[in-house]
Amino acid sequence: MFVFDPSKLYFELPWLDIPMHILGGFGVVSLALAVAAYKKHKITCITAMAIYLCVAVGWELYEMIKDLVNNTTFGSWQDTLSDIVNGAIGALVAWYLLKK
Repeated sequence: MFVFDPSKLYFELPWLDIPMHILGGFGVVSLALAVAAYKKHKITCITAMAIYLCVAVGWELYEMIKDLVNNTTFGSWQDTLSDIVNGAIGALVAWYLLKK
């Protein structure tokens, strides 16, 4: 966000949003699994997705508020849902690959 927004790269390469949200979902669940492993807990897929969804909804609210404050156009609900689904794909991949 701090690199791509100021450089307007998201507008030049609109597809860039997809891998960034997939990586974001992967990162959130990876961190959750790492913390759980450190505390010697197991995380189910449902718990991992709930953690991801809390972070994703918070991020999308942040984006919406940022757009309102900066007086820029709010993406759309389809874009928001697409972002959440792309992140969920990354979250599921992370849980599947790193659950051990």
